[in-house]
Amino acid sequence: MSTEPNTLLYRGTLKSCNYHCSYCPFSKHPCSRRELEQDRAQWEDFYPRLIKTASARNIRAVMLAPYGEALLYPWYWEGLAALSQSPDLDCVGAQSNFSFPLKDSLRQFCQAGGVLQKLRIWATFHPEMITPEAFAAKCREGAGFGLTLCTGAVGVPENLAVIQRLRALLPEEIYLWVNQMDGQKSPYTEETIAAFSEIDPYFYRDLYRMEADPSQCLGRLFAEGDGKLYPCNINRIPIDNWRCWPGRGEEEGEKASAPPMSVPKCTRRVCSCYLAYGGRSHWMNQVLFGPYPIFRIPRRPKAVFLDIDGTLFSREHGILPEIRKGLQVLAEREQARLFFATSLPYETAIKRCKGIRHLFSGGVFAGGGHIRVELLSPSTEVKERAEGCVWERFYPIPRAILPVLQEQQKQLHFRILTYESRREGGELYKVSLLRPRHKPWKELEAEALFQLLMQALLQPSAPLRYFLEGHCMELVAREADKARGALWICRQLSIPPEQGAAAGDGAEDVRLMELFRR
Repeated sequence: MSTEPNTLLYRGTLKSCNYHCSYCPFSKHPCSRRELEQDRAQWEDFYPRLIKTASARNIRAVMLAPYGEALLYPWYWEGLAALSQSPDLDCVGAQSNFSFPLKDSLRQFCQAGGVLQKLRIWATFHPEMITPEAFAAKCREGAGFGLTLCTGAVGVPENLAVIQRLRALLPEEIYLWVNQMDGQKSPYTEETIAAFSEIDPYFYRDLYRMEADPSQCLGRLFAEGDGKLYPCNINRIPIDNWRCWPGRGEEEGEKASAPPMSVPKCTRRVCSCYLAYGGRSHWMNQVLFGPYPIFRIPRRPKAVFLDIDGTLFSREHGILPEIRKGLQVLAEREQARLFFATSLPYETAIKRCKGIRHLFSGGVFAGGGHIRVELLSPSTEVKERAEGCVWERFYPIPRAILPVLQEQQKQLHFRILTYESRREGGELYKVSLLRPRHKPWKELEAEALFQLLMQALLQPSAPLRYFLEGHCMELVAREADKARGALWICRQLSIPPEQGAAAGDGAEDVRLMELFRR
């Protein structure tokens, strides 16, 4: 079950467009007045229902994903404006060919009470219909109005030069994505992949075609104009009907939250487009594109903190190729500082991550008991960085706990592993109490042992804390945890928390991720 914020995509029955691209079927379908009225009625039924129920259903973001061009019509702008006024929604937006009258449409949005800071536009460049010069000028104009947008194009090899031209004309801060072209008769050449990757550092993600994983589909919904609600745009197994939600003028009843979504069924083999894989609840999506990655607006963090087991390394497959490539792009193209954030001690973590260690600049180790920052650039050889300028900090714990633990270890069936700094004096900064895997620690057992340690120390306030990870009970200093360690690193490097990102899958990672959530 999941309670994470949902992103909702909406697609009405509109299937017409003002562009006439040769590869698009919707440019060939003239929309009748009756069809247009039907689409408008669906939208004007949908968005008031969403405003009334967004909080209960934990929906925080809405994006229009039409088959045609919706932003030509004023009622869509009025609906987006109304949605943006809701305190329950963080952002609203739409996919568009960006052919709408920009100044007039934004004026209408704002006059209807729209909050421009919440508006997101995914603008697609169509070389058959507009020059890169005109498209880039419109993007610069939108950015000048304060509009948040991304731009993109289908990766047609024959269009490479014109897409390169567009990239050169756009401001650096406006992201230009490239989608893999469907229906190619031959695979991309290595030269073409390299060229598109130079334009879009995340182009590799469209080439991997991620396997479908319904467990990652709990943070998104896909609504159609006829009322059907699906987990995503390519999953055709309905899960609900939004027409059953309270509408305009209907009684909402109790304010109780809707039950959390169960893992949906899925018949797809792969997530075959960005709307599918970009909406998944995977940490790489959030690190690269923020809490609502479906809008495709890059986050561009300056510091990234990552748990190792269960995050960087899956328990079934190790580190996946797309994760390795993503880390490389973050470190080398985006110039982000990567840091481990783990309960493992430094030496164990480095050995575990030897294949990607060169991309990282240290991190928070031993559950926060040891912090290490390598100041030289990640592009510098690892050996040089290890011998170069390094900041280290340890949070010591009292050695007086060791005799008490030794007295208890036979009765409670645990082994004692101690970790000490290599500095003069050798501070003890972490103790692990390891039990057999078939006999993991229970909370009551761990708490009783911890209270015994506190009695032995005879101190008014606890100088240490513990946390459980399966069959291991970890003891570290009271002030040592991943969030404090990450914050210390950011302060040393003058990186504001809003320019950081973090990912993990355990209880010890919750505060760490909250520190950087925005």
